[in-house]
Amino acid sequence: MLRLLADVAKAFDTVADIAHPGELMHQLRFVPPRQRGIDPVGEAEVYLTYQRYKRARQVLRHTIRTEPDNLPAHILLLHTYFLLESSHDYCQLAATLQSKLAHRPEWAHICHVGRSLAPDYPLFQQHTH
Repeated sequence: MLRLLADVAKAFDTVADIAHPGELMHQLRFVPPRQRGIDPVGEAEVYLTYQRYKRARQVLRHTIRTEPDNLPAHILLLHTYFLLESSHDYCQLAATLQSKLAHRPEWAHICHVGRSLAPDYPLFQQHTH
């Protein structure tokens, strides 16, 4: 019974996130990109191009759950959080990725963008150049 209640609550959260009413059916029948033979990062980039940020977020979150080592998906999800102006999610994901990215060139950009979203967040102050 608790599982059913959790599923119903999750469905309501999904419905509340939908920007376009016509997108409800698409959300309910989501088929992961890999199952359709499509690169999920590429698909998310297309959604971002057309300003379908929440849809891109859905694709990327699913991809990360099933492919936790997919670094391009993580980086694109950070960009998506920036576009959604979701500073909490951006900071949380950046903190998770710091150990993997701190010595890569992308980290400087992640910190720069992070400072624009969360100027006082300590993680982004560590890398100021």
